[in-house]
Amino acid sequence: MIAKNIKGKSFKGCVSYVMNETAELLEAEGVWADNAKNMIRSFAMQRSGRKEIKQPVGHIPISFAPEDKARITNDFMVQLAKEYMQEMGIKDTQYIIVRHHNADNEHLHIVYNRINNDLKLISVNNDYKRNIKTCKKLKDKYKLTYGKGKDRVKREKLDNPDKVKYYIHDAIKAVLPNCKNPADLRFGLKKFEIELEYKLKLGTNQIEGVSFRYNNIAFKGSQVDRKFSYGNLKKAFQKNIELLQQQASRELQQEMPIPKVRSIGGVKLTPEQWQTLEEDGFIYLEGLKKKDNDGIFSSYVFLNDEKDKAFSCKKNPDTFVKYGKYEMRIRDKMLIEAGYITKAKVKWWGGHDFAYPYLWKENKADIDYKESWSDPRLPKKNKPQKQTLSQQPIRKNHRPRIG
Repeated sequence: MIAKNIKGKSFKGCVSYVMNETAELLEAEGVWADNAKNMIRSFAMQRSGRKEIKQPVGHIPISFAPEDKARITNDFMVQLAKEYMQEMGIKDTQYIIVRHHNADNEHLHIVYNRINNDLKLISVNNDYKRNIKTCKKLKDKYKLTYGKGKDRVKREKLDNPDKVKYYIHDAIKAVLPNCKNPADLRFGLKKFEIELEYKLKLGTNQIEGVSFRYNNIAFKGSQVDRKFSYGNLKKAFQKNIELLQQQASRELQQEMPIPKVRSIGGVKLTPEQWQTLEEDGFIYLEGLKKKDNDGIFSSYVFLNDEKDKAFSCKKNPDTFVKYGKYEMRIRDKMLIEAGYITKAKVKWWGGHDFAYPYLWKENKADIDYKESWSDPRLPKKNKPQKQTLSQQPIRKNHRPRIG
């Protein structure tokens, strides 16, 4: 069961539409009901008592789910229509209840005079919320089927402004999944020739509302669908951003498979920790086992260039230390002392800049470091390549060990 409240100016237009060739008049109150012309005249006579009211026509189409078709008799329709009007505060006024037989789904129309029998105006304030509440109450009371919303409406049978509203609804639904911000939505709707206007909070650039226009017919976002109020659109933008981030993360994992579980000093590493080490970073680990299994300790850990050996350091390995004429990182000094050729990061020009020379020892007992601005491990022309400690072959599936 779905109902909609419409206000109008002309009883002639509304009654003529409702009393078409498929119409079946189920009940009339306060009007001459022998033909449509007399119905219109009856409504107009009472309406004339309040000529200042610009929209005296009340029109309520109510449709039912196909699953309930067997239960929708004429008497049941009249009963539901009267209970609906009572809940909506529509009473002591003229009305007609008309059943149509021009669609697959059963539906009826209520036309009523907003100028009641005492010439007082029937209010429609908050009719949107009251309509939702009333429909839910009646569906629960009579165990009617909850429909699937706007997706179920047959667009080809609609007239303006409903036809435009559903066109806008379907267009927003099509482009919204690809929108991450208000500008994306505006651009996406251009191909549908729908104009989008954001309402800004007074004196600020903060968006607080949105409206859509097509063929000179405009609706607020919430009028198209509650899902399309600006508040809900903003939530949809954020959700789309999160989904894109998750998708990008999944694609990255497919391109760069997560490494197998590795451990250092008996501590299993997370994929994130191992990735940090592979990118020449360092991590801090607790519960590391000593080589002789005599106790545990905590330490900063980094890898050598070949990623086959781990080194532990009590201090941050990127801390600079002085050695001879160089001021280099602790990690570079440790690698050199361990027999590796290392592209070290050293302070230069009085510590205001950095240089990256290759440093190494010819012999472990040497005090001075050898220096080169090109990689000495690369082969030289006409000379056999000398293999250094850092060029020794790496065994497959070798697990890094603490140095």
